[in-house]
Amino acid sequence: MAEQKKEYIQEQYASDFRFLVMAGQAPGRREEITKDQRMRFSKVSGLESTMEYEELMEGGNNEAPHILTIPHKKHAPLVLEHGIMPAESRFAKLKPGMRLGTWLTIILLSAKGELTQRRFWITDGIVTKREVGNLDAMGNSILVERFEIMHDGIHYSS
Repeated sequence: MAEQKKEYIQEQYASDFRFLVMAGQAPGRREEITKDQRMRFSKVSGLESTMEYEELMEGGNNEAPHILTIPHKKHAPLVLEHGIMPAESRFAKLKPGMRLGTWLTIILLSAKGELTQRRFWITDGIVTKREVGNLDAMGNSILVERFEIMHDGIHYSS
């Protein structure tokens, strides 16, 4: 009797703490990532978009309402956060009202820190808010700078 070996497919889920934020490179291009393109952020949030809808009840059809989509999508602002370094001058250029004419890409990294094909990117973003955390002489936390960027939409590739 032949012994059957069971093979289990081991799925590797993407971690939420390994990512790279880049500016200045369109998605799909396979060029070497330069040091100037890398932007160091410790937290990225707001990777979402929603579609508005309307419920329409039809007379005589009591099972469920019809769901009609409204052609306008809502995009949450992209929020980027990082700890402030004393000699930081690169992010001093990002101010509210500044248009980001380049691509902003977020690349998920593998467990080994290698680039993957999974990416999020936005185009035509504008910085709407820049916020520095509270200064507290009695605390011992890191000073965090936070940027909010409004955009035309988030695109995703896998």
